Amino acid sequence: MTDRRLLVISRIGVGPPYAGNRSRMAALLDDLRALGFELHFAGVDLSAEEKWETRKAVDHWIHDFVWPEGGRRRRAARVRQRLGRALQGLRRRCWPGREPGPSIGNRPLDDWFHPSWLAEARRLQRGGNYRRVLVSYVIHSAFFEAFDSSCLKILDCHDVFTDRNALLQRAKLDREDFWISLNQVDECRGLRRSDVILGIQERESSYFRRLIHGRRVVRTVGHIIPSDPLPFAEDQAPVVGYLASANPLNRVALNWFLEAVWPLVRDRGGVGRLVVAGGICEAMSFPEDVQLLGIVPSPRAIYQLSLFMINPMRSGTGLKIKTVEAMAHGRAIVTTPVGVEGMALAPGISVAGTADDFATAVLAYLRDPGEARNAGAAAAEYLGGLRQQTREALLEALDTPPLQRFRPAFR
Repeated sequence: MTDRRLLVISRIGVGPPYAGNRSRMAALLDDLRALGFELHFAGVDLSAEEKWETRKAVDHWIHDFVWPEGGRRRRAARVRQRLGRALQGLRRRCWPGREPGPSIGNRPLDDWFHPSWLAEARRLQRGGNYRRVLVSYVIHSAFFEAFDSSCLKILDCHDVFTDRNALLQRAKLDREDFWISLNQVDECRGLRRSDVILGIQERESSYFRRLIHGRRVVRTVGHIIPSDPLPFAEDQAPVVGYLASANPLNRVALNWFLEAVWPLVRDRGGVGRLVVAGGICEAMSFPEDVQLLGIVPSPRAIYQLSLFMINPMRSGTGLKIKTVEAMAHGRAIVTTPVGVEGMALAPGISVAGTADDFATAVLAYLRDPGEARNAGAAAAEYLGGLRQQTREALLEALDTPPLQRFRPAFR
């Protein structure tokens, strides 16, 4: 297609720098512009901060989709929810032990999509006649109904949402910390509204292919940001860094590190400081020896200070952006197997499954800062090579011919 305009409809924008999904959006927009696309952006219920930062990253801000005050979800969604609960109860009574997997806190696919937005999106398309549209998150896939089969529909998934709250419960999170969670049928229905599906890591892309039986194009477009290795701070005790939002999974991860790993490091003679930055600083309590930077204007502040980073993630989906960003800034990272899920083993990453192994890996870098610096440099170099592969996958996705449908996309 000669038309290089791309309409992006997203519930997340660019910034703050310590939120992984927003960092992902910043990297994606940067790559799209580098590939020669003119970005027209429509935000979905974005905060004033996100709007301000995102306007700098796109060519044209064209619309704000706002949830009406007191607005209710569509009647069809409420009916589907009731029918789904009734069917689940019937399955339990008639086939005990054979009901599908856990469905804790699952909600209908379109609960996060207000019906009035469809008319607004149709007006945008009548005025812009876009040939490509990219929508973030499967829960907003209903936007695709506003575009006919001549428009390429690209769904940037970010995460798998099938029974996500069951995963969060297994991670011992409270129900008030639950987020978006769908049943498998609804996730499949949302995926099928698109022509092209973007997975953030290969394991999730494989799941999407199985779910839709190969009937849509699926490409893996990871969170690959430019390598920008920073110089190291000199003449000070080594710093172990951690940057995170107040996401409950981050709180679980850091609590585990503080309770199970950091005391082992101290008991074994580890000389260094633990420095934490981001929204997580205001969301939990910390020992007195932990230095808190709070919310930083740029992630460079914590990376510049740190000898290496940690990512003690215990559970989660998607690509672990903390791991990738540490590599991009030239910092080695010690993480759990969950923290590298969806990634090939790479230089500069130490993987530790137990508290004892994690403490051992942290101590190794604290005792040999030179090795930590060398590992960080190798990580940045490795990541630089991966970025071109990601851009090629993204370009393939954007040049895919639209699927010619013989029935409405919204079903």
